[in-house]
Amino acid sequence: MQEDPYPTYRYFRDEEPCAHNPQMDFYALFRFDDVWDATLDWKTYSSSLGPILENKGEIPGEVMSIIGMDPPRHVRIRNLVSRGFTPRRIADLEVEMRRIARRHLDRVAGERHFDFQAVISNLLPMDVISALVGIPEEDRATYRGWIDRGLERDPETGQPPAGAAEGMMRASAYVAGLLAERRKRPLDDLISLIAHASYEDVDGESKPLQDHEVIAFVTLLAAAGAETTTKLLGNCMVTLARHPDQRRRLWADPRLLEPAIEEVLRLEAPSQFQGRVALRGIEVHGVEIPCGARVALVTGAACRDEREFPEPDRFDIERRPERALYFGHGNHVCIGKSLARLEARVVLEEVRTRFPDYEVDEAALTRTYQAHVRGFAKVPVRV
Repeated sequence: MQEDPYPTYRYFRDEEPCAHNPQMDFYALFRFDDVWDATLDWKTYSSSLGPILENKGEIPGEVMSIIGMDPPRHVRIRNLVSRGFTPRRIADLEVEMRRIARRHLDRVAGERHFDFQAVISNLLPMDVISALVGIPEEDRATYRGWIDRGLERDPETGQPPAGAAEGMMRASAYVAGLLAERRKRPLDDLISLIAHASYEDVDGESKPLQDHEVIAFVTLLAAAGAETTTKLLGNCMVTLARHPDQRRRLWADPRLLEPAIEEVLRLEAPSQFQGRVALRGIEVHGVEIPCGARVALVTGAACRDEREFPEPDRFDIERRPERALYFGHGNHVCIGKSLARLEARVVLEEVRTRFPDYEVDEAALTRTYQAHVRGFAKVPVRV
């Protein structure tokens, strides 16, 4: 499934568009329209247990911040934290983002072979998130290491290996310390902004975010936002290398950067599925999903549904689809989608300038093994 899930996805779209996995006891939706509709129907497909299918209710969804909430509380909390993602704030980050990208790439200037993931993809997204949040530059590598440990999964069992929980605990403890400092001495960063802001809760009272709520949101940004963008950058490099004719057109006309990034996101969605829980029994394609069942919305399959996209397995940088699901949709559309797009554009612009004719060593590509995210651990390139 990590190497090439798409033939399997095609089978399920055609033969079992709503399928039950009895071993892990969850249901899955594979077609674009089904996933699209489910993302909008939060009263049936709830996010209240978070995206992790293994959670059957043992972990409160709000531990995972807004990704584990439903409206109306989700909307109120999201509106507060989204103040850190205004167009102005994102645009202001571009100068810092380009500085970070150039600094990382300068370290391999003159080298003919290097791992693109290790040099920039693994570093830039977390550096950018850290700059946005307010994590000092000298602490970013350590914090990134804790988050990476927390996201690891055993490729055979799918379970977190030893040390994963400790990684997340250390990351949370670090943010708790940073938050305490910002409550006393706020700066112009995201953690200060949300630490001192308030919102009107569903009971009508004006409330600040509690410490655990701020920590959960920062962890969500680091774990979900940085990790998926890391995979997006690697997927861009590999996909463009595999389609040199498309890459030449892109380099010749940078106006195609935006649709090219969108096409990579569609073709190789970094987030392959999102978990929901059924709040009522519902029948889909003749299959009864009972109340309380966990349901996977399989974005990776939906993004290649031929019912929505002509020739869905073909990479086309000029494709401009009317609808997209790779950043989610509805209430839970990715809060950092503009940031991810900007990071991809900045990195590809630097690649175009520095080594436009790079090649990828396909034999040495290796993939990560994580619960939701699909992408590369190593992308060896020759320049």
